[in-house]
Amino acid sequence: MFKEYNQEQRFLLPLSVEDFVGEDHLARIINEVVNRLDLTELYARYSELGCSAYHPQLLLKVLFYGYATGERSSRKIAHRLANDVAYMYLAGMQRPDFRTINRFRQEHLGLLQGLFVQIVRLCQALGMVRVGLIALDGTKVKANASLRQSLNQEKLAEGLAEVEEEMQRIFAEATVTDAAEDADEGEDQSGYEVPKELRDARSRHERLVQAQAQLAASGRTQINLTDPEAPLMQPGQQQWQPAYNGQIAVDAQAGVIVAATVSTCSVDQEALPELVNQTIAITGTSPVEVVADAGFASADNYLALANQEITGYIPDAKEVSRQRGTAKHPEFMKQQFTYDKDQDTYRCPQGKTLVYHNTQKNKQGIPIRIYQGVDCPGCARRSECTKAKYRRISRDPREAVVQEMRERVNSETGKQRLELRQWLVEPIFGHFKQNWKYRDFLLRGKTKVTGEFLLFCIAHNLKKMGKWLCLNRNGSGPMLQRA
Repeated sequence: MFKEYNQEQRFLLPLSVEDFVGEDHLARIINEVVNRLDLTELYARYSELGCSAYHPQLLLKVLFYGYATGERSSRKIAHRLANDVAYMYLAGMQRPDFRTINRFRQEHLGLLQGLFVQIVRLCQALGMVRVGLIALDGTKVKANASLRQSLNQEKLAEGLAEVEEEMQRIFAEATVTDAAEDADEGEDQSGYEVPKELRDARSRHERLVQAQAQLAASGRTQINLTDPEAPLMQPGQQQWQPAYNGQIAVDAQAGVIVAATVSTCSVDQEALPELVNQTIAITGTSPVEVVADAGFASADNYLALANQEITGYIPDAKEVSRQRGTAKHPEFMKQQFTYDKDQDTYRCPQGKTLVYHNTQKNKQGIPIRIYQGVDCPGCARRSECTKAKYRRISRDPREAVVQEMRERVNSETGKQRLELRQWLVEPIFGHFKQNWKYRDFLLRGKTKVTGEFLLFCIAHNLKKMGKWLCLNRNGSGPMLQRA
């Protein structure tokens, strides 16, 4: 009636742990990829002296597999090494403890950029990367720090005053105690240890003084005592919190992340040149088209793409608000004013003329031409376009490239490219945060945070590689040789 069920059944021949891992299993892909990586720089960090260390390939494989399956806790990875056959296969049945895994991750984060580059190039060799069109996006991820630890100069000064007062109180109490003990037991020529309370107060005092200096040097208004490099950002509609801004460039061929960076700037504009240049450096090919959301929009970025002969599709924020119907008085936005190049004048939607008034320099020192209406008083719609007596608008010398980008975005091709971007790059961050629970960083400081972010990007690319190889496999044997 039932199949034989015997939990004490013995095998006649010894088995290999890889017999329990499927032929197309992600662990096999990661195993083959890591075996192909050039780890010379990593090996050079190890010494021949002392006890033998766990093999770096072993630790890389279990870390990559852990992140690719949404597991980044070193304790949980160590637990799975004893209970999960995929981890057993990658580790060859060895069981490094969580301290070894965590120490390996922290000590070698700086090498992850080079490994990321090697994996992208391997994807390129497999035909997964074409660098025709790349899509950009950014997301803010909470830092490993509390909002309560973010202080401005005033709060830092108050904290210093409180700590100094506490230190004086502890000194006074210690003096009274010392005098009483000397009277009872005689003077101790060896001296006394510093009270623990005073050591803690001194430590807090040093942190506050250091934070004051860092805040003054950074030019920011607040600094976090736990992670001084993490500025306050507002992810979406959430409350302000210490965070970092992670940005990626994704190739349209198979959704491979071809460039990644982490910024302490809450806006994405500054990341566009870096992502494009990083893509060119890694793949050796310049993208033909770049598509991004309004967060990357700026005249400088439009010019940079034009100078590199790259076609961009990047809407500006004001145009997006006008199209969505969230702009106030959209009929009087600057886009609705017509510029006459021959006359060097503007005409407003009410038919009023705006002539050149003067030139002013912006914060970057770029001369901005100001145009002012000549017959605005008495205009029935003046209150809707400006509170001033005369309507004024500015013209950036880069206005032509901005208008060209606006027209390209509003074309049918532009609309198709922006729609493509939505399902090409945005789901990646959704997957990171929803499925992998990647809503905050574990490490602190921009350098370590960048390494942690790259681990997720590498994990994403490895999963993409696994799917690609399964769909394009040919014959038997190692999957990278079958593709």
